[in-house]
Amino acid sequence: MGFVRKSYKSWGSDPSPKVQVRRARPRTPRAAGAAHRHREARRTGPAPPGPPGREVRAARADGAEGTAPGERSGAPPAARPARSGRPDARSAGPRTPAGRRRALVRRVTGRAAAVLVLTGLLATACGRPGEERREAPSGSREGSRPDARNALPEVPSGELLSAPARALAARAAQLEQNRLVQAAAARKWGLRSVPLAPPPPPRDAPGLETEPGLGRGPQKPGDGLPPVISRVPTDDRVIFLTIDDGGEKDPALLRMIEELSVPVSAFLTHTSTGGEYGYFRRMRELGAGVQNHTLTHPYLPGRSYAEQRREICGQQDNLERGTGTRPTMFRPPFGGYDRTTLRAAADCGITVVPLWNEEVFPDRLEYRRGTLDGRFHPGDIVLTHFRGRSEWRGDMRDVLRRLLDQATEEGFAVALLEDYIGADGDGDGDGGAGGGGPAGSGGGTGAGSGARLSASSGARAGAAAGVAGK
Repeated sequence: MGFVRKSYKSWGSDPSPKVQVRRARPRTPRAAGAAHRHREARRTGPAPPGPPGREVRAARADGAEGTAPGERSGAPPAARPARSGRPDARSAGPRTPAGRRRALVRRVTGRAAAVLVLTGLLATACGRPGEERREAPSGSREGSRPDARNALPEVPSGELLSAPARALAARAAQLEQNRLVQAAAARKWGLRSVPLAPPPPPRDAPGLETEPGLGRGPQKPGDGLPPVISRVPTDDRVIFLTIDDGGEKDPALLRMIEELSVPVSAFLTHTSTGGEYGYFRRMRELGAGVQNHTLTHPYLPGRSYAEQRREICGQQDNLERGTGTRPTMFRPPFGGYDRTTLRAAADCGITVVPLWNEEVFPDRLEYRRGTLDGRFHPGDIVLTHFRGRSEWRGDMRDVLRRLLDQATEEGFAVALLEDYIGADGDGDGDGGAGGGGPAGSGGGTGAGSGARLSASSGARAGAAAGVAGK
């Protein structure tokens, strides 16, 4: 019997605690039963299946008398039960012959299955990679049902996978990729929107004639003088960006032109470039045109034929050596020229003299003749210069940004001037005046023609050969 001693304090007048003693419930083992025997069997060691035998009953009787389970005289310590609670086959004691046979069958079956799996894995790994599978006869069931695990997905036939459809789908995917690239470039360079892409250039260059008010004296198609224009005759909503001189060589401008795919035409002066044309060779590799803007940038009207020819032909030779192309377009400095200028230009292989209708600066756009309404028109030629912050309140990136934003807002795209007038810079004319000038280039007779000129322009270019050397 056990007793429990408890004390409590009375909140009455008597300050001494009172002690109450009550009889505790005796802690005796439960009566032996089926549940008790099962729990004792799991704790002391697994018992063989079936009703408990004589030895088990004796062990339980010993345990009931006070002997610790598993400590019977002459008996080994009980094996530690398995983690899952199932009897350990190694410590279960003697078994019946039927049980031993069942255990043997299980062991043999498991080992045989493991051997078969291992053999299959080795056969798969040792197979030759290039070995073709044996094809089953066409009439057999094996040939009619290919292995779905190893067979490639079949491509359904139909109109969607025809050659034209595939080409169209590839083109659409490329256009979408280009649109995403252009959008990212526009955000990078601070444009308000993505610039419009120009349409494909015309197959045949338009027939060019000197615009009214730009001629110097009577000029006929057969006289061999190059036409003077400020706008290309086209219905496409395109404008043409031209950049003069060549003094500022901003690497950021090259990156901006490349990433935004902006076509430009550079009219270079030898003294402004300092004789260094590597920057413009890179620009030409990006698709830009390289054209003539004289040796020293003089005002040409009133000068002699020999002097004007030296200015034009000398720069032709420099550009051919420096950039690998001989120009077919010439822009006179300050837009000034006379009939002698045109004759000297024709002798040097020039087929077109482009002026301009608008001039763009970092902070403004100026409109000239024919564009006094303050808007672009199809075929307008736009002028700017290779200059930087030393002369402007901005740089070339600001110039290009202003032009692209204004053109996109009015629904115009920037196109390459050479694509529309056929002056691709591959003219085979050669010539130059001897001596003088910073270039110090040699002389010769001149003749030239553009590769993509129209019939009338080609006739004028061919007639220029008869003027050479006069």
